[in-house]
Amino acid sequence: MIFHLLLPFSLLSSSLASYSDVPAQYLAGRAAGNPDPAVAGSTDGGWEEFPNITDATAYPDWVVNKKKGAKLPVYQTAGLDTSAVKRAVIILPGKPRDCWYYWNVMNNALYVANANDSSLRREEISIMGPCFFNANDLSAGAAKSDQLVWGDTTWISGHYNVGPDSISEFSSYDVVDSLVDYYMDTDMYPNLNVVVLAGHSAGAQMAQRYIALRNSQKNDDKLHYWIANPGSILWLTEDRPIANASCSGIDDYKYGLSGTIPGYATAKASKLERSGLVERYRERKAHYAWGLADDGAGDTRCEAMTQGTTHLTRGQNFVSMLEGMDGGMPGNTTVDWVVGASHDNVEMMQSAEGIDKVCRRIEYFVCMHTNMRTSSSDSTITKPQPMSPRRLARTREVTTRTRHFHYFRHLKWCWQDSHYYFLVQQFGNRTIDIIGYLSTCRTLN
Repeated sequence: MIFHLLLPFSLLSSSLASYSDVPAQYLAGRAAGNPDPAVAGSTDGGWEEFPNITDATAYPDWVVNKKKGAKLPVYQTAGLDTSAVKRAVIILPGKPRDCWYYWNVMNNALYVANANDSSLRREEISIMGPCFFNANDLSAGAAKSDQLVWGDTTWISGHYNVGPDSISEFSSYDVVDSLVDYYMDTDMYPNLNVVVLAGHSAGAQMAQRYIALRNSQKNDDKLHYWIANPGSILWLTEDRPIANASCSGIDDYKYGLSGTIPGYATAKASKLERSGLVERYRERKAHYAWGLADDGAGDTRCEAMTQGTTHLTRGQNFVSMLEGMDGGMPGNTTVDWVVGASHDNVEMMQSAEGIDKVCRRIEYFVCMHTNMRTSSSDSTITKPQPMSPRRLARTREVTTRTRHFHYFRHLKWCWQDSHYYFLVQQFGNRTIDIIGYLSTCRTLN
């Protein structure tokens, strides 16, 4: 075998060492950042302005569907060369809809990341923060009459807009689709490797439910999700860890996959049924994080309480559910328990675990050519017996080149076109010649 793509151990060890002496909990204060924006208005009474904030360009009329004229306000990292961007982070707001605050917290987390690891270059990461305003924000002044607005919290679950009157049946998940597609445009972002849809609390609920309902796209191999401290969770099985006979509809959407699915995904959900939705969900690159000090109840409705009595116990029960399903913990899934973090987006985003998943993690296939000879009878390549990474590492020709594979999590392999492809993760935004992506090799072992 000839190893076409070499990931030097020196590169790997140096990036891993960047956080070797950093505790898992809160890392704030280690780097410069910007203060939280002061904005007139309130969550309940409505926000009065869409303010300019440091390091970002404020786009009040970002178009998400040109044909329908659908638009909404977003923030995006200012001054970037799109050809240099390798990662995009779409940070969803919390329940207060304070998109400026969440964008700023994520931007500050990137300052922390860069201070601890210079390979995480700010000019290579674009952060976008969409604003899902409601009718109160329209009345107070932050939203304009021709912009998309939703019901109080219906944007979290992917429901349709309630304004403007000229646009109907436009889901908040349609907005997310558009933003993901924008970054996946290789003409605009030719060197982009990963898009991360990130959320904390209500934003985490939005991201987690979007995982279940997003239609499959050719670029899904580049899309990761970071779900931190969700108040409630879309459960994949019909049973719940805490019984409550008096609570009806515990598995209805948004708490499960029964009942009425939002119009955004009604047709596809009907076609795939529950088993298909769950199978698709488990294939996606979901990174969960819960603060070990997040002992708040959050959602106190009975449907949520059957999942657990606190944010943390719901997360623990959800992970147990994933582990107990056929196939066990999905191969593309990671779970972090952040020591010392409560229900605090700053603590979670600036934790070593949060930075790793949002700013670092990239998965690639590295190509291992087998030099297989064709059969004399039919000139086709015979697929060899599977070789584990450990066995492969004992192969004389590639021993020095594969011995460090155990440093990569979720290592998988597949076979295509006389090549082995190994799924590995790159730590940090370093330039590596990529031979293959997930999209080129669908059958994994």
